[in-house]
Amino acid sequence: MLTMKVASPIHRRSAGTQALTLLVAGWCGVLDAATPAPVIDVDALRAHVAFLASDELEGRAAGSPGFQKAADYVAQQFAAVGLSPGGENATWYQQVPLMQSHAVVHESSVRLQRGEGVLDLEPARDFLARAQFVEPNAIVTAPAVFTGHGIHAPRLGYDDYAHVHVKGRIAVIMTGAPPRFPHNERAYYSSTSYKFATLARRGAVGVIFVDTPIDEKRRPWARTVQQSWMPSMRWHDDGVPFEAFPELRGKFLFSRAGADKLFVGAPRPLERIFQRSLKGKSQGFELPVTVTLGTRSTIGRLSSANVVGLLEGSDPKLKSEYIVYTAHLDHVGKGAAVGGDTIYNGALDNASGIAILIEMARAFAQLPERPRRSMVFLAVTAEERGLLGSDYFARRPTVPVGGIVANINMDMPIAFTALRDFIAFGAEHSTLGPMAERAARREGMQLSPDPMPEEVSFVRSDQYSFVRQGIPALDLSTGIKARQRGVDAAKLVADFLANRYHMPGDDTSQPIHYETLATLGRVNARIGLEAANADQRPRWLRGDFFGEQFGAQREAALAATAQ
Repeated sequence: MLTMKVASPIHRRSAGTQALTLLVAGWCGVLDAATPAPVIDVDALRAHVAFLASDELEGRAAGSPGFQKAADYVAQQFAAVGLSPGGENATWYQQVPLMQSHAVVHESSVRLQRGEGVLDLEPARDFLARAQFVEPNAIVTAPAVFTGHGIHAPRLGYDDYAHVHVKGRIAVIMTGAPPRFPHNERAYYSSTSYKFATLARRGAVGVIFVDTPIDEKRRPWARTVQQSWMPSMRWHDDGVPFEAFPELRGKFLFSRAGADKLFVGAPRPLERIFQRSLKGKSQGFELPVTVTLGTRSTIGRLSSANVVGLLEGSDPKLKSEYIVYTAHLDHVGKGAAVGGDTIYNGALDNASGIAILIEMARAFAQLPERPRRSMVFLAVTAEERGLLGSDYFARRPTVPVGGIVANINMDMPIAFTALRDFIAFGAEHSTLGPMAERAARREGMQLSPDPMPEEVSFVRSDQYSFVRQGIPALDLSTGIKARQRGVDAAKLVADFLANRYHMPGDDTSQPIHYETLATLGRVNARIGLEAANADQRPRWLRGDFFGEQFGAQREAALAATAQ
């Protein structure tokens, strides 16, 4: 067992434990306004974050020794609070087999050919290659065709493929989705997994992404290049990577400078293309250029574990159903030096979420009467590499696959001041939304709408792995309304995202407001307890886009399995 430098909070806070004992007697069954709040200890949160974001763990990259130390720490904490091992073979762990690949920037290449003219583009300045998982040296030459955002959405009257074919060609597509799309549809159609799958199914042999001005502003090219050292990952079955789309033998991102060179002689200039996108018009046309994409990738295998704690329910029938709490344990590890610091500690992203997960597990385990449904507390790996740990668990859970009825996720709560609001990503999709609203109100908080819908956050964290399996899910995070007059919480969030997100500066030197994190934990615990004790399991709302897209498939699959 790992010897920790940080004392376990369970051994040093008798006052908090006594307070919990006094309060939990009323925390069961119906959650009315008079129900005492679950106790989430602020000092315990601070201790967890201090260890998980320490330099000793070297940024907790999935599969690294630092990550394993973090996983052992979480397992020890789950054991100490009274959970049962919920992993494989009666252990705390579910091993996720991973393939890791890194595109070697300056050994990858792009050549444009127009007639007799040939132009070689410059790595890092004009383009970046995405890693391949099957061919370490992949090369493809084909005519290029522009296909708008690469979206086929007949219900929205939108089809970028209406007038072009991509079979045997390299598709050039814009990131994101048209702003006129409803928020849910925009999130779904913006995802790279949707776009890759669509292109592969239609026979494309390569893809080039071009950032829209909106996405370029959100993610400047210089920042993208700065973080290009990060490897890509996929989970695999016996060496076959899942959703790697090897049919697309080149996957590239072009800068605006590279895109300008690509669109020389095009029927429509980029500025007009972007304007038409803002108006929600589908578009596609042939590009008068043949493109050669060459990708040099380094490919290897490793394993990294999800940590699974289980609290069995009290109802003889409902205990076979599970509410799954998730938070990702990994961060991005060690990388390019910033101000001389190479360790990307990930204090807010997501040591804070893991700290809340542990303390919620403690509160649930010490209830005088356990919830009716069972609870899973899941610290997932490789979120930063594409939601891989949560995707693996959602597809191959260590509990019965048909028993998972809801997911409540916590990812990167940004707390620098006392807040009046939280944001429940996904609240509008299922009956978890009203539960979140009631829980927030009982803690003196309000729920605000997503302040940055262009970030399509609902598909960018681990809850989406469960959504894709048809399971109602919610991601509760911090808001932007400060309690203290004169404090601009939105500005504090924006500063973090611009200067410390996925950077070494996301460490414990930041003025983290642990009281706000504790409040977030109490609200999340109230949501889960109501869902666990309700007669009916959480369900998708009638007519919900994600419910129709994924929920119906789940019901059909479970029905077929039951026959």
